[in-house]
Amino acid sequence: MGGLGKTKLAQMVFNDQRVTEHFNLKIWVCVSDDFDEKRLIKAIVESIEGRPLGDMDLAPLQKKLQELLNAKRYFLVLDDVWNEYQEKWANNLRALLKAGASGATILIITRLEKIASIMRTSQLYELSNLSQEDCWLLFKQRAFGYQMETNPSLVAIRKDIVKKCGGVPLAAKTLRGLLRFKREESEWEHVRDSEIWNSVLPALRLSYHHLPLDLRQCFVYFAVIPKDNKIEKENLITLWMAHGFLLSKGNLELKDVGNEVWNELYLRSFFQEIEVKSGNTYFKMHDLIYDLATSPFSASASSNNIREIKGKYYIHMMPIGFAKVVSSYSPSLLKRFVSLRVLNLSYSKLEQLPSSIGDLVHLRYLDLSRNNIRSLPRSLWKLQNMQTLDVHNCYSLSCLQKQTSQLGSLRILLLDGCPLTSMPPRIGLLTCLETLSCFIVGTKKGYQLRIWFFRNFKGFVKEEGGEIPHA
Repeated sequence: MGGLGKTKLAQMVFNDQRVTEHFNLKIWVCVSDDFDEKRLIKAIVESIEGRPLGDMDLAPLQKKLQELLNAKRYFLVLDDVWNEYQEKWANNLRALLKAGASGATILIITRLEKIASIMRTSQLYELSNLSQEDCWLLFKQRAFGYQMETNPSLVAIRKDIVKKCGGVPLAAKTLRGLLRFKREESEWEHVRDSEIWNSVLPALRLSYHHLPLDLRQCFVYFAVIPKDNKIEKENLITLWMAHGFLLSKGNLELKDVGNEVWNELYLRSFFQEIEVKSGNTYFKMHDLIYDLATSPFSASASSNNIREIKGKYYIHMMPIGFAKVVSSYSPSLLKRFVSLRVLNLSYSKLEQLPSSIGDLVHLRYLDLSRNNIRSLPRSLWKLQNMQTLDVHNCYSLSCLQKQTSQLGSLRILLLDGCPLTSMPPRIGLLTCLETLSCFIVGTKKGYQLRIWFFRNFKGFVKEEGGEIPHA
């Protein structure tokens, strides 16, 4: 069963100092639904090396993994294992993992006891549901602090609600986020008597139904993000902005509104595994919370079927790459998505962006990062609604056309990792710009940056080529 705290308990073990001192290597990989050998081996190697790998064939990946594990006493956690195909485990991955030293340990986290038997685990630990008393303590302490409730009627209603959590910590945790600010007896009775109390997922759905409308659409947006993905907070807020989910509040910038929305969802326990790296916040969603986000869309078209998603706002090209999709259908494919607001083509081995990109007049977010693009088409500068342009780590992109300065709505421009020798002229005309990941200072007229042009400018991530002239 999900939501019992299996992953949380494993994380406590994984992060324990004694475990760190005992093993040479610690590796954590989320397997999820697809037990794909190549993807899993690549994920293990990336976890060991602490950096992303490029595209590699299976054989060199297998060799690399054996070399990294050779004579090492490692601790490998395989989280969220679902696939029951024994041969994939016994004949392939298991043999590779034997390269480790004596004492190497593999911890498998799964909801299915059958998985543990297939993988021949030496010892099985089964988490049970919380007792009603423990579930009440968890709910009470986190929802109300340590204040004692003196109203017997209200206490009885709250205990009835906790009973319906079925001893599932995630359900209790999520509901306490929903109810922590409710003090009227009628509000608690409404939750207790709701008709959708039949299982854990409907119980969690109560939290969704009690969200304000503006938070609901931000939460449901997680349905288009692949399951088990780590999500970068700032990028998520940028995507919310692109879709128009964030509404202005007084003098607050939209990013600040996005932060408020994120914090509201966090306080309601929708997120887990909060992690800060290099100043960026990353997080994940529990499987059950993700299922809650995707449940209204269970009948919607698969993102793998191009014809079925014609007219949708969002398209995310997975590892098959945009170039292959275009060649499989039509070079004019983009013209069919005139309502598109968000387009992510990162990691797609793209060498040339079709000029038809200029037809997507509603586009607000374009991610071209980590491609082989040498230049951007002139038609790109027709996109007057563009808020975010991400071309970081496009190692063949050596210049940006002068038309860059015509993107009047641009808020975020990410250029780091590109071999640029100068910035496009008159970039100071981008008066809405808030984030510029790097700047190459030029000496020619029109190539300097005048900070005062940027009303909303928050600063640089990185400066290159000289000193920034401020005034």
